[in-house]
Amino acid sequence: MRVKSPLRLTVAIIILLMLIYAGIAGAISIITGEPIQFGFFSRSGGAKAEKIQDFVVAGTDEDGIRTDLILFCRYNLSDNSITALQIPRDTLVETNRYDKKINSAYGTAQKEQQLFDEVEQIIGIRPEKYVIVSFKAFRQLIDAIGGVEVNVPMRMYYTDPVQNLTIDLYPGLQVLDGRRSEMFMRFRYNNDGTGYPNGDVDRIAAQKGFYQAAMDKLLSGGTILKVPKILGIITDNVKTDFTGEEVMKYISKIPSFSMDKVKILTLPGEGGYGDNGVSYFFHDEKETELLIKENFLTKQKLSPEKKVVSAKNKFVKVKIVDATGIDASEADVLKVVSDMLSEYQFKITATEKTDRIQDSSKLINHNNKSAAELVQQVYSNVKIQDGIELYVKNDGEKAPDVTLIVGADFIS
Repeated sequence: MRVKSPLRLTVAIIILLMLIYAGIAGAISIITGEPIQFGFFSRSGGAKAEKIQDFVVAGTDEDGIRTDLILFCRYNLSDNSITALQIPRDTLVETNRYDKKINSAYGTAQKEQQLFDEVEQIIGIRPEKYVIVSFKAFRQLIDAIGGVEVNVPMRMYYTDPVQNLTIDLYPGLQVLDGRRSEMFMRFRYNNDGTGYPNGDVDRIAAQKGFYQAAMDKLLSGGTILKVPKILGIITDNVKTDFTGEEVMKYISKIPSFSMDKVKILTLPGEGGYGDNGVSYFFHDEKETELLIKENFLTKQKLSPEKKVVSAKNKFVKVKIVDATGIDASEADVLKVVSDMLSEYQFKITATEKTDRIQDSSKLINHNNKSAAELVQQVYSNVKIQDGIELYVKNDGEKAPDVTLIVGADFIS
């Protein structure tokens, strides 16, 4: 599915970034049924091949201080997937604050950085970006697009005076406005303890149905006519360090995406009471460590070491071969690598894309081992192929000193 209007696509991106806080984990990459490529290739000191973007999405309560929902999200470019970990608002954290709950981290003077610290304390991974939204924004956006048609699976009735929350929905297919959509997404169980038969499994399935219905509505022809109102809501209610330039930079070529690529997890643990008589969610450290290893373990990226520019680099002729198997419409690997090596003053004599995918990147020296070693100073984890391989030139091509074959591990 493709979106013809860039404006509609941009609006959809921003809207679903806001919807995600209410449980729409994965929305950031399924704006159009396709992913956003945030941070595909970022630059910090030197070029770096990135395949993931870690970020936290938090929804604030009415006073804008506490985060009633926290999601740690990872977008993985290599397989176009989203993994989102729900962190309960009452999760116990080691802090000097009186309540020791993670949902009060955002209310400190350090705000997002404190939230990052405490997410990292729990799961061992520090988010890189944030999106902070409000319940007001969620309600207004759903109303702006004319509501979302959802099949409410059961009678939902729950009240919480402390949160000023009332959930009151009847079962059946219906169009939910912003207020009732918030009820649907926040529902866990009724006052009498009944709820989804299979707990979070059923709840996540219900939320996915909401995602799809929201996306269908967002991409309908009538939504684009409501852009001015939608942009006003966004301006008033979103706080994020994703820049507009970042969003637009990585959506020019978007591969297809499937809801099957969305995985929503919940922090392992259980509720209980602390020694102070306060109720907490106690996360299970061993189970959390296992969950992180199974779902967020990152393989080593092909990244340059600290930038070292030798005076000899400018005399080294390099050919670059793209053997990653990545479609050029998804990422211009040759340009990224060429630009990087040019920063190190190497002379790029030729580039070539091959259909023969190589698992591992390698450097082939053509009777010039010292030249290959200079390139290896940039990519220290790329091995130089043993022996001397003669080079066969294409028409009009200058023979290089070394050929860098960029394999599939370039984004691993």
